Amino acid sequence: MVTWRRTERFGHPEVFALLGLASFLVARFLPVLGIPFTCPLRGLAGIPCATCGMTHAFVHLAHGAVGAALAASPLGAVLAAAAWAFAVADLLRAAAGWPLPVPSPRLARAAALLALVALLANWAFLVVREGA
Repeated sequence: MVTWRRTERFGHPEVFALLGLASFLVARFLPVLGIPFTCPLRGLAGIPCATCGMTHAFVHLAHGAVGAALAASPLGAVLAAAAWAFAVADLLRAAAGWPLPVPSPRLARAAALLALVALLANWAFLVVREGA
């Protein structure tokens, strides 16, 4: 069940929306893939971490390469799309003065469990892909 509540014009949802917008702008216009970086878990143990490939997924998706984004990190591609959709939707909501939907505690717990399952599934995908 979802309830609705009025919020101040600029609060936490808008901060997250601006962060989502900033992530798109950085992924689209800055050469972040040129930064030499190695995942610490991959460097130490030789296996990818649960979030390996997410930067590549964000950058590929920002450039319209959906297949490359999904190949880099399926969860990263979904998170990028969700973050950018949330940014647009919440900034429009705030500009229009519409109320903020607030999920019930049960729905919030279900979403948290789904997020955990998605993270573990993404990690399994990355580990299997590395072994192939």
